[in-house]
Formats: sequence, structure tokens, C-alpha cells
Amino acid sequence: MRHRAVALPVPSRDRVQTAALMMAAQAVNLAGILLVTRLYTPAAFGRYAAVAAVAAVVGGAGALRLDVAATTAAERDATLLLRIAARLNGVVGVVVALLAVAWAAVVGDLDRPAFAEAVALGALTTALGLSGTMVYARVRDRRYRLVAVAKLVTTLVQSVAMVAFALLGDRSATVLLAAMALGYATGALLLFRPRPPAAGVGVRDVLRRHRPFVTASAPASLINGLTLNVPLFFAAAVSSVAAADLALALRVGALPSALLGQALMPILFGEIAHQLRSSPRRARTSYDRALVGLSVAGVVLLTLLAVGTHVAAPLVFGAEWAGAATVLLLLLPFLVGQFAVVPLSQTLAGTGGNRQQLLWDVGRLLTTGLVFLPALAGWISWPASLLAFSLAMVGWYGGHVLLTRAALARTRPVENGPTDGERLAERPPVGDRVAGRPEGAARRGAADPLAPVGSNPTGGEQA
Repeated sequence: MRHRAVALPVPSRDRVQTAALMMAAQAVNLAGILLVTRLYTPAAFGRYAAVAAVAAVVGGAGALRLDVAATTAAERDATLLLRIAARLNGVVGVVVALLAVAWAAVVGDLDRPAFAEAVALGALTTALGLSGTMVYARVRDRRYRLVAVAKLVTTLVQSVAMVAFALLGDRSATVLLAAMALGYATGALLLFRPRPPAAGVGVRDVLRRHRPFVTASAPASLINGLTLNVPLFFAAAVSSVAAADLALALRVGALPSALLGQALMPILFGEIAHQLRSSPRRARTSYDRALVGLSVAGVVLLTLLAVGTHVAAPLVFGAEWAGAATVLLLLLPFLVGQFAVVPLSQTLAGTGGNRQQLLWDVGRLLTTGLVFLPALAGWISWPASLLAFSLAMVGWYGGHVLLTRAALARTRPVENGPTDGERLAERPPVGDRVAGRPEGAARRGAADPLAPVGSNPTGGEQA
């Protein structure tokens, strides 16, 4: 009996080029890591990591996820949503800088270096947020290659700026913040494309239609950012060297995710979001296949990376950075789970599971705090708390996969049948969704960020 041959999908030239550009960006990022360990002390890098974590948390959620809502919103709404998101990014950056100045004044440490650090922090917060907003705008247009080009340029500018500042004699945490801000701002400018405003679209109506992104996705994003950066905050409370070791381990451990996961993230999110509108069954198949492939690749790549780094760290990074190699081994389970789940994590909110995403993030945040508090109290060692955190996060990532698969099984197509306007005319709003629309259609989007296809300043990724 003859069996018909099944043709395997062949990636398009554009997607191959996009992935290659993303990988080139991460190669530059790797060179930047090596330069940082040679030009800056662990104390300076540890201070930078702790301060940049604030920008990662606040900047990632500053737009209230309205830019994410724009990826699946009607064209008439998308332009206004992106404009509001960009303005929010600017406001949040200014507020962060002012709060940093006020904090320095309260603790009696407001001098010129502290003021410069506060300004650099505000600039990084704004630039990171704007970069993420522009990425979502281009993802909506399916301009993945442009996103990849911007990513490459961002890392090039950041690496060159770090070296230039060091050669000029300033090797403080402030110049590292400034270098990161300059790179993100350059990337945002490359991604910016003016969109003509839609006539007859009111801000209040648009915000009401996409309210769940503000009430559910934005808090989830903020909590998610806190969860990823809480370890750095705790490490900074231990010592600046502990923060530096953890930050470097996260940056090295994130390289495989950045090379493959981050390169695939905009493509996966864009295509799954497209399938959710027309064929949710295909979206679930795509999710399962991608998850299996990423899981296998993550185990192999990250194990080789962790073992290799442990052996070569004193030679590659310098003797003072040897502690980062041990931290990387302890974080291996967490990094494997992150590698597999992060590129697909936006699928849950894309099915309308914003509340589930929020509850998942709250649980993960509480778990992270409970894991590290005993270390600060002196009940367990800092390495033991890192291992406990790593194993706990594996459990939470597994839970996210179960939630996402269940949500995909419930999702129905939305492209066939009445239009959004016809549905709105049929019934008035009920609760936080529009009655008459499939559950979740009003809540489409993603709950993740640390800049979904950009770099987290501290080196980790959001999930």
C-alpha cells in the first residue's frame, strides 16, 4: 500500500534572514559581555544590574500593554493604542528619574554622580519602553526582518558605547545605563513608522474596548518583571559582587534563548496570533510542535553552555568572575524551562487568558519571594536559595504550558461570522468583555516583555 509523502514546511528566505540577523545581534551581545567583564569591575556591574532591573520592571509595563493590544486590534484602534503607549513610556521615564532623585535626597546621597545615575535610569526606562512599543507595532505589520535589523543595531550601539565610555575613563554603573539607553533609543527610532490617525475614534471608546489589557495584562506584566528581577534585588542586598555574579550568569544563560528563542519569538507570536483568528486548531498544533523542539534544544544547548562556562570562566571572564559560573549551574533547570516556554508564553493571553496569566504571575512572584527570604534571614545559604528558585520556576513553567494548552482547546475562530461592529451592535458590554464575542476575543495580546524581542538590560528574559 502506498503512503503519500508528507512535505515538510520550508522556512521562507525572509524568515531565514530574520533569524540570521537575530543571531548576529546575539553574537554582538556576547562580545559585549566579554568586554564588560574586562573593562568594568564586578562591583560596578553589580550596581548597574540592580539599577537596570528597575528600568526592566517599570519600562516593561509602562505602556499598560496597550501596545500589545494593538497587535490584534482593528486598524482603527491600533494607531491610537500605539500613540497612547508611546506617550506613557515617556511619562513613566520622567517619573522614574524624579523618584530616583527624591530617593537619593531622602537617604542623604544626592550628589552629582547620584543625579547622573537617576537621569540615566529615567532615560533607560523610556528608551526600553519605546523600543518594546515599536517592536509590537512592527510585529502587527509582520515586519519581522525590520525588527531583527533594529535588534542588531541596538546591540551594536550598546557595545560600542560601553567600550567608548570605558576608554574615556568613566567605568561606573551610570555609563553602562547610558550605553543601554542609547542602544534602545536607536532601535526605537529605526522601528518608528508614522501611522495616519483614524477619524472618528475616541480615546475613551478605544480604552474601554481594550480595558482587559490595562486591568489584567499590565499587572501581569509588572508582576512578571518583578519576579524575574527579584533575585537581582535580593542579590544586591547580599552584596554587589553577588548581584554581579547573578547578572552575568543570567546574561550568559540567556544567550541560547536570545539566539534561538528570541529570534523565533516575533515569528511564533505573529503566526500563532494569526492562526488564533482563523484556525485555533492549527494554533494548538503549532504550539505543541514548537514546545517540543524548544525543550529538546534547551536541554542540550544550556547543559553544554553551563558545563563549558564552569570550566572556562576564569580564562574567559577573568578570575574575579568565577562565581558566576557556579551560579549558572545552579540556574540550569530554570534556564531550560525559560528557553522552552518564553517564546510561546504570549499564546496564553492571545487566547484571552489574561486573568490566568495574572494569577500565574502572582503565584510565581510569591514563590520567588518565599524562596529568597530565608537566605536573607540566614536560615539557608545564598547558593541553596538559587537552586530552590531554579527548581520552583520549572514547576511554574510546566503549569503555564498546561494552562495554555487548555486555553487553546477552548478557543474558537473569530474571522468568520459577524464583524466586530455587528457584534457590538447586537449586545451591550458585559463585565470586562464584549457580549456576543468569543470568550477572549476582547483580550487578545501578550502578557510578556522585558521587551519581548528586545534585550532585558539585566540579561534575563520575561516569560
